[in-house]
Amino acid sequence: MPIADGPQIIDPPQYSVAWLILAALCALVIAALVLGTLRITRAVVERSAYARRPSDVETLKAEFLRAVNAVGDRVDEGEVDSREAHRELTAVMRAFVRRTTGLDVTSQDVAALRADARTREVGELVADLQEPEFALASSRDIEESLRRARGVIRAWS
Repeated sequence: MPIADGPQIIDPPQYSVAWLILAALCALVIAALVLGTLRITRAVVERSAYARRPSDVETLKAEFLRAVNAVGDRVDEGEVDSREAHRELTAVMRAFVRRTTGLDVTSQDVAALRADARTREVGELVADLQEPEFALASSRDIEESLRRARGVIRAWS
């Protein structure tokens, strides 16, 4: 019986290169899915943010609502009386019409404002503001006038 030279060492089985290629492809697919998801969601968010962006008219409305509120703040702080506040409110409303429609109504009388369908609401408001604006004393409440001016601005189309 022949004696073996000793135990033989057998090389371990080799893994196929296919597994390494498969792992690399999986990593590429996962990276592509993550990047694709990020791009798609970013585009959706940007599109919805752009859709919710206020229009030019909405921006003007916000600007003039702040102007009306500033008149109210000046009254609350005692800087102006009711008569001067009504005068400022009339000027704000006339400027609002000029900026939104392009019509220069700074010197138009109330009848002309009421006659034009585009400026009818402002004409009604300016007509109501004339009594406390020009009277020496008036019982008209400035808060009610401010509320009505805000309502006209918000309802403007």
